[in-house]
Amino acid sequence: MVWWYWMVLGLALLGAEMTTPGGFYMIFFGLSALLVGTLGGLDIVATDWLQWLLFSVIAIGSLLLFRGPLLAGMS
Repeated sequence: MVWWYWMVLGLALLGAEMTTPGGFYMIFFGLSALLVGTLGGLDIVATDWLQWLLFSVIAIGSLLLFRGPLLAGMS
């Protein structure tokens, strides 16, 4: 995908997270899209399949690692 598609997707997901009552799900997918967009813009990750793989791994990995502590810190 073109790098700026990832940026638009990331900003849209972060905006959606801010407008919905919190479950803290979309924030991780939004940040992952922004990271993949940055890597694509710098030509570090050029192929589409690798961008989608990185997006999936980063989003799900960060969701599993950081969502629990984030929710625990909110209470």
